[in-house]
Amino acid sequence: MKKIVLVILALYVLPAQDTQTLTLKSGDKITGQVVEETETTITIINPLMGQMTINKSELKQQVVVITLKSGDVVQGELVSRSAETLIVKSSFGEVSIPSDQIATINDGGAPKQEIRHTPFGTTVVTKEESDDEWFFSKERMMDIWFDPTGYTIGKNKLYMSGLSWGFGLTDKMQITSKWTSYFLQDFNVRPKMTLFQTGNVESQSAFAVGAHLHTRSLPSKYTWVDDKETWWNYHSEYNEETESWENTDSTYIVEGGWVNFGSEREKVDDEAFDDQDRYEYTGTWDGDKMWFEVFGAYTISKLRPGGNGRINTTVGASAVIYPDEKVAPRLYGAIDIDVTRSVKVMAEVFYDPYYVGWLDFVDNNDDDKADLFFDIGFMTNKLPLFWFMGASENLWIGYHFQQPFVAFYWKI
Repeated sequence: MKKIVLVILALYVLPAQDTQTLTLKSGDKITGQVVEETETTITIINPLMGQMTINKSELKQQVVVITLKSGDVVQGELVSRSAETLIVKSSFGEVSIPSDQIATINDGGAPKQEIRHTPFGTTVVTKEESDDEWFFSKERMMDIWFDPTGYTIGKNKLYMSGLSWGFGLTDKMQITSKWTSYFLQDFNVRPKMTLFQTGNVESQSAFAVGAHLHTRSLPSKYTWVDDKETWWNYHSEYNEETESWENTDSTYIVEGGWVNFGSEREKVDDEAFDDQDRYEYTGTWDGDKMWFEVFGAYTISKLRPGGNGRINTTVGASAVIYPDEKVAPRLYGAIDIDVTRSVKVMAEVFYDPYYVGWLDFVDNNDDDKADLFFDIGFMTNKLPLFWFMGASENLWIGYHFQQPFVAFYWKI
């Protein structure tokens, strides 16, 4: 009875004390308020199990490498963790580190080697990931597919994908460029800056803004026109008396379709169509005006229940501004979840009245076009880009529902 009263009293009297999570060698995790600590034991109060005294010899010794926002690095055994502080037993002794000063936490244990028997022989595989608690995955997304998050690449990091490349000038400033547009003689640059980034290991938030400047080409925004292609279609019959073909009837054909922002209607300059008076709209190659896109994104990153990995939620907006065209807005909300250190599941919903899916192009009809779209997929660095290549820690590959369906990039 005395213990029950003590537990109830402690839960009301000590709510301001730090809540800590202890990991045991058995794999169990206990979260509660530490009320007493000796050289050999820790007494903790858990809301469900009450007061418990745990021998320190039963605690699992996890080695971590902590990088602070100042650039300092601390390595040692993780003694305890709370929302406000992490206590690490390093070569300097026990160090209490405020969680809001921590940039990243990585596993500091020695790589493990496993012997695997396969039909092709016996191999030794180095396993760098331990089964210990982990706080950050191997990758923090700067984009969810093609929409930005509140984060940047990272200082001195080089990024290369199938469409663009970039470089991190600082931890909060990056420059990227769409290299595939170089073939269109489109010099383009996309600066992005994180205006603020706050929080601790348990919960973080970041807000970024940026713009994408293009010197030419046309944006991937589309609008419907009723006269995408027009021409005269002539019906001819063979005249035996004159021994020649003669036009007996003609029909003016008008076909609608989707065209890029900035497309202009022009007569087809081709001798084969001179007698048809044929007109069509220009394509991406013909864009010769400067245009730009602006964007902003806010991301909240929270530690998953149990402490392994994070759940990142992003809301953002962008707008394409092209001369003599309407402003093309885009609103989106996205989430990416760390399944493992090397696998992320991502989902997104976005509103874009000027986005056209490939089925809409095939149907060539604007009657049933939607403005709200969904996307879902995953990213991992455990798959090779091609079947004859091996997987690389620096190569991330993803598959998702919306076009272009496959995404990949290197980060060095």
